[in-house]
Amino acid sequence: MKILFTLCMLLTFSINSFADGNLGKREVLLDNSAVEVVRLIYPVGTESGMHKHSHPNRVVYFVKGGTLTLIPEDKEQKTQVIDVSDGKTLFLPSTTHNVKNTGSTEIVIVETEIKNLTSSIGQQ
Repeated sequence: MKILFTLCMLLTFSINSFADGNLGKREVLLDNSAVEVVRLIYPVGTESGMHKHSHPNRVVYFVKGGTLTLIPEDKEQKTQVIDVSDGKTLFLPSTTHNVKNTGSTEIVIVETEIKNLTSSIGQQ
């Protein structure tokens, strides 16, 4: 019985590690009561995984651009493919979606979400 349990646990962990292997990298650069700034790195073929943006004010700066496919959680909405050049900045609405790098180059993004417009300036 112990062997069967151990095999099941190993299988579970190995499946999870394969699933996580296709995710891009997310690094929080700043997070306080007013704002969250993250660096997102998507090597070719990776994705964000389904996630929700709950703050309505979001700006995305493409350090290294490329081709992204934006897949909404709501199946009634259309999937979007966007080609973005290096240095491009976009204002995007809050949404729940998955982001996939479907191009041929690594994509690096710095994303800023404003949480509270009335918080004091200069917080770290």
